[in-house]
Amino acid sequence: MRPDVLPRVIGWVAFATVCLAPFLFAVLTRAEWIQLCGVWLGLGLVSAVAGGRVSPGDLPSPGPAVSRALLPLHLLIALQLMPMSAPLLKVLSPGSFAVHFFPDPADGRFRPLSVSPGATVDAWVYVAGLQGLFLALQGLPLPKRRTVVYTLLVVILLLASEGLWQSRSAHPYWLSGRQFVSVPSGFETAIYGPYLNRNHFATVVAMGAGLAAGLAATLALGSGGFKRLLADRTALPRVILLAGASGFLALSTAASGSRSGTLAAVTAIGIIVARGMGRRALLIVLSLGVPALVLTGAAAIERGLSVDLMASRFRPWMDMTTLFRFFPVFGSGVGTFVRAYLPYQTNAPYEIWPHAHNDYLQWLIEGGGAGVLALGFVIKSLRRSVGFTGETREIALGAVVAFAAQAFLDFPCRVPANAAILVCVLALTTSPREPECAPVRPTLTRRL
Repeated sequence: MRPDVLPRVIGWVAFATVCLAPFLFAVLTRAEWIQLCGVWLGLGLVSAVAGGRVSPGDLPSPGPAVSRALLPLHLLIALQLMPMSAPLLKVLSPGSFAVHFFPDPADGRFRPLSVSPGATVDAWVYVAGLQGLFLALQGLPLPKRRTVVYTLLVVILLLASEGLWQSRSAHPYWLSGRQFVSVPSGFETAIYGPYLNRNHFATVVAMGAGLAAGLAATLALGSGGFKRLLADRTALPRVILLAGASGFLALSTAASGSRSGTLAAVTAIGIIVARGMGRRALLIVLSLGVPALVLTGAAAIERGLSVDLMASRFRPWMDMTTLFRFFPVFGSGVGTFVRAYLPYQTNAPYEIWPHAHNDYLQWLIEGGGAGVLALGFVIKSLRRSVGFTGETREIALGAVVAFAAQAFLDFPCRVPANAAILVCVLALTTSPREPECAPVRPTLTRRL
């Protein structure tokens, strides 16, 4: 068997799970997702061992560089799970000390920084699973990766179409319009498509809008300018189709009723247009696109007109910042927000907030100052060792911007099906920087 056969098979299997995740896995419970992340981790380890440092195509893989860059994050989680004595815990994390020792002050056993070690272990498996998914996807052949990106876009288009069809079916709030699902009170009308929450559905569709815009911009820039694009009979139809797909996905995001998703899609498209065609083109697109979006009467526009950001976001966020006093250095533990916030919640005391609806704020709470430093080291290491080529930069940027924009008002990082799609895009578009790409000096061998 050729040495690159097994990594390729693993890569295609991993990609299949990414494509199926929104349709089949988006409604699974945490337990099932942890098992799937374990599968991704296993696939990634096997692919890394079988493929080594070289991906199919005899080019270096960014997998080792990404794995090294993520080490500070793994060290932080390991530290949060390390047992400590009560006096030390009281100094490092007063909130953790209160959770572990206030119920039984006489208990002298060591306890970790995490207020919920089980949740932090699950979060660690989740992070490691996404890392394994990135490694597994490196087995996809380099010449096929552009086709794989288009396939992923087609999957997102099918997902958007399914959501629109379901919204017009006899049971718009049943999964796929057929299966009734019991949800907590107040969320009966939040189901959209195969997702239990319209905002989670909107994340992947907004990423698709940015992805399509990035593909269109890449083709347009490759043609050498707008005038040459008009004369290019091959590229022009593709650019028109991709631009239309981007607009369709943006409208589908708005139709779901997700305000944060709509904002993310518009932001991603706007940045791609501004980078590729300049500010004037951006103004033209916005002056035509935003009114057209409003005239459609999409649910997100209607909900946006009645939004109360002060009550739904700003007041809860200000209330959550009180946690900084109790978990200042090492945070409450990755994945433990609900356990950490509930005892200190004063905003809407009869509501439970499983997430902060702001991934950046939630990371500050769960990781503390050490989490900020760890994330800074991760970003710095990735910028130094991994990058995008000229042909893939706009493609990745569209998806990343949509994801990052919605993270200000929701928690896309905590939705595995959507995080897997982002990891897939990054795995298909990143490559090692020049120091990593330097050819290996051949060793001298004795002739027979």
